[in-house]
Amino acid sequence: MLRQVDRAALMEFVLKRRKATGGYGATPRLPATIQDTFQAVAIRLVLGEETPTPQSEPALAEYLARMLAVPWLGIDTTFRLLFICRICGLGMDAARLRSHLAASLNRDASLAAIYHVRRIAWEILGEEADFRGSGRSVMLPVPCAVGDVARYLFVKKMDGQPAAGARELAGWLQRSQNGDGGFGFFPGTTSFIENCHAGLAGLSLLGARPLDPGNLRAFLLSCQTGRGGFGRSPKAAPFLDASWHGIASLRLLEEMEARPAGDVPEISSRLNRLVLSV
Repeated sequence: MLRQVDRAALMEFVLKRRKATGGYGATPRLPATIQDTFQAVAIRLVLGEETPTPQSEPALAEYLARMLAVPWLGIDTTFRLLFICRICGLGMDAARLRSHLAASLNRDASLAAIYHVRRIAWEILGEEADFRGSGRSVMLPVPCAVGDVARYLFVKKMDGQPAAGARELAGWLQRSQNGDGGFGFFPGTTSFIENCHAGLAGLSLLGARPLDPGNLRAFLLSCQTGRGGFGRSPKAAPFLDASWHGIASLRLLEEMEARPAGDVPEISSRLNRLVLSV
């Protein structure tokens, strides 16, 4: 399925956004951001590029080191920064990280915050500690979107717990797929590529599949533009975030169709955790 992507054009699109000072920006003229850098590195890894190291890409390592040294912002941005740093083999201040996680949960007890804190504690610190929810029950918000369901299911998978109402959640995710093949934020809403990523992540974690995988594949491939990158929808302008969601979606769909029905991906694999990140 990834073979149907114009990889050369996509890589050219990504590399045009790489900055001489390290990191990647949303456009060739905009400065580097953590979000865009995460997406660019993630795209390259899913496409089979070699893992960057401080030796192979010193400018990227220097950019990440600068970002580690400044005050951290939202927990979602912190997660992306730390994930790339771990991939690139950079060291981190564990004491500072623990303090940041605790402060983040004190400010925000939302599902998204708990999801990112738990992933950092497990994947970066390699420990459960008090950060894995600090005794809070993980619940879906009401109303919720496909991204909420994917994050909820990932936390349940980390905890080794079954998701409450798994069959109903699978049906709800399947109903979020539209006639054009894409997924909306929830049933009856417009298709966007980030929702396809979240919908496929959620279905993968449930061992379920979309109702119309062929039409979904066509929707995703139609989002790749003549400039190489992907747009949020077939007629949208291309950006790194949409390109990441497109490549991750195609990878999830490809692996889903290769697994026996009912099987779920192992999150012990770093690449699996990466493509399940929404």
